[in-house]
Amino acid sequence: MSLIHRISIMAATAILAALCCALPSAAQRKITPVKPAPAATTNPQQQRPVREVDPKANLAEARDAQGNIIFIDTVSGTEWVDTTIRKSAKMIYPLLESVTVGVNLWDPAMRLLGQDYGGADIWAELSLHNRYKPVVEFGLSSANITPDGKNYTFHSPLAPYFRIGANYNIFYNNNPAYQFLTGVRYGLTFYKYDISEFTLDDPYWGISQQFSIPSQSATTGFFEFVAGVRVMLGKQISLGWMAKYHAILHESKAPYGKPMYIPGYGKRGGAFSASFSISYTLPLGKPSTPTTEPTESE
Repeated sequence: MSLIHRISIMAATAILAALCCALPSAAQRKITPVKPAPAATTNPQQQRPVREVDPKANLAEARDAQGNIIFIDTVSGTEWVDTTIRKSAKMIYPLLESVTVGVNLWDPAMRLLGQDYGGADIWAELSLHNRYKPVVEFGLSSANITPDGKNYTFHSPLAPYFRIGANYNIFYNNNPAYQFLTGVRYGLTFYKYDISEFTLDDPYWGISQQFSIPSQSATTGFFEFVAGVRVMLGKQISLGWMAKYHAILHESKAPYGKPMYIPGYGKRGGAFSASFSISYTLPLGKPSTPTTEPTESE
């Protein structure tokens, strides 16, 4: 065997021995895959703590004319109606809330200022739930009218008149010291009237005739729509203002023409009038829950 052949056998043997040693260690090695860490989420609630804020911390509550709750932001002044609860407005005042009696001072004041007709009336009102207010009125009135540029005088002696109706308080769930009222009335009067010193000129013959219309009896019924306010000054004393629209519903026949003045109604042809009253209120019951002062939005 040659030297080169021996060297080749020894080299092959060495390579084989090296492979046998390397195979067991390679069989025991394990490769474990590395999983990437999950990406961090950007949730602002996890990054910083959330401070709980009371949504009603800066809110005040009031009630409107329908009894709904109104929230008022005391910082910005913003107002809005609570729509989370839909319930009919509960009337917080008892059925028999109060009784009020008053005197209308409008006509007496006008007579002092020179008005040639009018009188005075008194009225009584029962308040139901501070909302519905039946009213009865009684008055006396007279007239002694000489129209400007005319040559006659219309005279009506003191006569009674009556009104019956009801008011409706829009602020019924608020303090009764402040009321906004609307209402209706039916009025009725029985009276007499006459016309004296009536002069009729005849330009053709150049003569004048003077005559009078004797006393006539009349009955008139009329309707009124009223609206106004009433404010309590203290110690149950209140002042009230009313604007009135009225129209004649029926009246008796007048053989000499319709009278120009009707007690409790005023001059014929005038659709508007007014009243100014002072009144006293006797409370009969208290509200079931505290009330709030009316706000500007009410």
